[in-house]
Order: sequence, then structure tokens, then C-alpha cells
Amino acid sequence: MRKAVLGPAAALVLGIFAPQADAHGVVGQRTFIEPFVTEDVNPKNEFVIARPEWHDSRDGHDLSEAFSLEKKLADRLSLTLDSAWAHVSPEASDEPSESGFHNLGITLKYAFFVNPDHESIASFAVESAAPTGSADVGAEKNWAFKPFFLYGKGFGDLPDRLRYLRPLAVQGDFGPEVSAGPGTATTFAHDICLEYSIPYLQAVVRDFGIGWPFNDLIAVTEFNFGHGVHGEEAGSDVISMTPGIVYMDRYMEIGLGGRVPLSGGARDEFDWGLIGIVDLFIDDLFPWSRWQPF
Repeated sequence: MRKAVLGPAAALVLGIFAPQADAHGVVGQRTFIEPFVTEDVNPKNEFVIARPEWHDSRDGHDLSEAFSLEKKLADRLSLTLDSAWAHVSPEASDEPSESGFHNLGITLKYAFFVNPDHESIASFAVESAAPTGSADVGAEKNWAFKPFFLYGKGFGDLPDRLRYLRPLAVQGDFGPEVSAGPGTATTFAHDICLEYSIPYLQAVVRDFGIGWPFNDLIAVTEFNFGHGVHGEEAGSDVISMTPGIVYMDRYMEIGLGGRVPLSGGARDEFDWGLIGIVDLFIDDLFPWSRWQPF
């Protein structure tokens, strides 16, 4: 292994910007999950091999199978590629079912603030959607871009009298999504994910002797907001809730949640739904994947 000799100034800079977040979402004593809908604030090495989602509505039902691969390019920088296959089945018998892929998503994410003592992290990301998918399943025909901020905060710094609230954590994202081309449309999205971690309760607050697999469970409730700002969807509000449960150990995360519409705009899209996730932490499964180009 080569060793570099650092001057005082370089050593100071590296000390200030040294990585604080660990593999798969560890900040201080907190391990953040990969949420169902909300974007994860942490740059990570992971492979979401399955994110199935089912929606049922008065107009029919649709099934999608999303997948994504995220690779850390540097300690606080990652690149994600994602897409989904979808199958749409209309309620009307004279309308054919359609299948196809959604557009390819490409996301660069940078964690610009990490505070392990307060279990806090904030990131900025830019997502672009390339028009590679099928219009038969609703894929946009033009490029779309989404610059957005992400945040995560654990409550491990609460006073002792509130110690049983310390397993709580929140993650969120907010930003506009802009479609290019004729009839440009803009939507402002904001997602909030609330988590209560049994592993954190056992390891940090008090060991109740809860056995496997319950000692690896995390209760999750997400609130997902979309507001049309410009274009055909201007003035519309799509608000939904995603309660669920997640099992997470060192190597993987498996979860199941429900999709509940909370606004008229959301009920126009679906009556109810289910969503799941199978996420592999490839840096622990395959240590060689921790290699970073920068």
C-alpha cells in the first residue's frame, strides 16, 4: 500500500471533510433504512433487486417491479441507476392490457453535511429520467429532471426522560420535477418517512431481550406529497400514506407496506395498494464492491 506524506494544510482539509457516514446508512449510532417511496439520504453501495408495487383502482389495476443499483463514487458521493417494469390492466374488458419498462433514472447524490453526534445527515441530489421506456405504461416521452434535497435525523440525542423516543428517526426529500419538451410540466414533491427502530431500542436505549426476528424490525410510516405547479397537473394535490414494517440486518433489508390515498388526486390514481422492497447491502456481501474511483 502506498503512503502519502501530507502537509499541515492538506491534513487539516482532510480532517474537516473526512467521511462520517458508514456503509448502508450508518450515521453515529443510527442506521437509516431504504424507505419504500421516500428517497434515501445516504450515499451507499446497495442493490434493490425488487421493489414490487400493486395499485388497484376503479379503472383497473397495475403491477410494477422496480429495481436500482447505487454505487459510491467517493465517501459522500454516489451514482444510482434505476428503472421498473410495469403491467397495466384496465377494468374495461374491451381495452387491452399493456406491459413495458419505465424510463431509466440516473441520480447523482452528495452528502454535504454529516453529524454523527446528533445522527444527522443532509444531501443534495440531481435525478434525470431518460426517455427509454414505453408510453403504453405511462413513461414520459421527454427527459425529466429533479434537483432535490434530502435529510435524515435520528433522535438519539433526546434527554433521558424521553429515552424511549430515541429509536425514532425521520428521513425526507423535497424538490421540483421538471419535464422537458413541449407542454413542460412541473411537480413539486415532498416525502417524509418516520421510523421507530427496535434494533436501536435494544442496542442503545434498553435491552428488553427481544429475540430474532423481532429484534431486527423497524416500524415505518411515510407521507408522500405531490403538487402540480405547471402544466396539465397544475393545482392538483396527490397525497398518500405508506405504513409498513421493515426487517434489516447486516446484509439485507426486506419490507412490506400498504399504500393509502389521502387526497382526491391520489384517489383518482388508486383506491389502495401494496409495496415491498428487497435490498441487498453489497458492500458487506461483496467487500470488493467498496472500491471507489475517487
